[in-house]
Amino acid sequence: MIMPLDERTTLLNDCPENTEARYVLYWMQLFKRTTHNHALNLAIRMANERKLPLVVYEGLKYYYPWASDRLHTFILEGVAEKKREFERQGIRYLFYLQRNERDPRRTVARLSKDAALIVTDDFPCFIIPEHNRRITSQVQVPVYAVDSNGIIPLSAFDKEEFAARTIRPKIKRLLPKHLGLVPTEAVNHKAPTLEVDCPETEVTERNIPELVGQCAIDHTVAPSPLYHGGTEAGRKRLHHFVQHILPNYHDSRNDPSIDGVSRLSSYLHFGFLSAFEIVEAVTDSDAPQEAKDAYLEELIVRRELGYNMTRFNPRYDSLEALPDWAKKTMQEHIDDPRPALLPPEQIEAGESYDELWDATQRELLRTGEIHNYARMLWGKKVIEWCSTYEEAFRLLELMNNKYALDGRNPNSYAGILWCFGKHDRAWGPERPVFGKLRYMTSQSMARKFNARKYIEWTREFPQQTALDADTLPESGLNIGRK
Repeated sequence: MIMPLDERTTLLNDCPENTEARYVLYWMQLFKRTTHNHALNLAIRMANERKLPLVVYEGLKYYYPWASDRLHTFILEGVAEKKREFERQGIRYLFYLQRNERDPRRTVARLSKDAALIVTDDFPCFIIPEHNRRITSQVQVPVYAVDSNGIIPLSAFDKEEFAARTIRPKIKRLLPKHLGLVPTEAVNHKAPTLEVDCPETEVTERNIPELVGQCAIDHTVAPSPLYHGGTEAGRKRLHHFVQHILPNYHDSRNDPSIDGVSRLSSYLHFGFLSAFEIVEAVTDSDAPQEAKDAYLEELIVRRELGYNMTRFNPRYDSLEALPDWAKKTMQEHIDDPRPALLPPEQIEAGESYDELWDATQRELLRTGEIHNYARMLWGKKVIEWCSTYEEAFRLLELMNNKYALDGRNPNSYAGILWCFGKHDRAWGPERPVFGKLRYMTSQSMARKFNARKYIEWTREFPQQTALDADTLPESGLNIGRK
């Protein structure tokens, strides 16, 4: 049974509350923050109404798709700061790292036995929807899923939007109702050291490498030497962006050779930062309105278009999610000769014949991000190098979700599908392989910014050294400087 309670909250089952409960449980899955969090706010309110303390549980398992040192480290880097902040608020926070198949499982069900109810995160992509479906069969208490993904609740729309031009006027109409502060309520019954029946892992800044090394995950994908997880790191980057980049964002955002974009997508994906907090910082800044408008278009309209797609299109992770015109043009060109086929392993290693494309892949492999503008070329070229469109899609999905800190996200799938015509229109002239899909070349892109500077930065950047951003070579870019 699925029962919407309000625009952001859904009751996933019809179990009665536990009247002998010791606490209310918030299962934190992907809104990994202590403020600007609608799910946390509901959990606090539920606890206060029942005169109970609040327990916040966050777990990290070893067997999620693409689990690696990079993703594990980024998540673990935010644990210690959450523990400190939740203790200050009087909330019991516990984190559990499941290292291998011998470690205990079903920890949420275990915690639910002493809980009045469960509040959790409503995220429309990756493994979270299945988590939320499964937990309702494992517990005997109510489970509430709360949408704290973006400015506009996902439920404000009743269907998939075709493109930015169709969702933009609807968002503009809804913004006055939803835009504003998201204050965190105080907890009335403080119990930061409450005894709970659950394994717990102590995480500190120093023991993260040791913990990661103990996990049965992919150890070939190294942690990012530039980008570090946690709300504190996200806020540092946000402050740097607003102070030093935003004033010229409308001119700098399409130049990978300079530090000209926000680099906040990974902090949004893992919930370390809320879109509300970023919007507040941007609108309160002294940047020109043109720059603010350009960035808010990306943060609100474009970002929420991707979330809308994964909410309403069950085939979001396949080419079946494409519009009819894109499917038609690909079908018409399915047998076109592809003279530049490359082995997938060579593509993944960033060892093609294309210097600029190799640079985009090196940035992804070594840092966990690709510049937004360069990412378009990154996806388009792979279509040329694979024998089928489906093979190209799966390789892009693999590389993005395996290496990108902001992968496994609605906007990851929207961005990959855009290369095949999603949220775009038919283009001419019609070309081999691409048909009416938008076509891009490295030569044309390289003329639009200092491509040589970008290429050299990706060559000079060390692959696995845990480098502080301030020690970047002077000849490199300023990406990551705080």
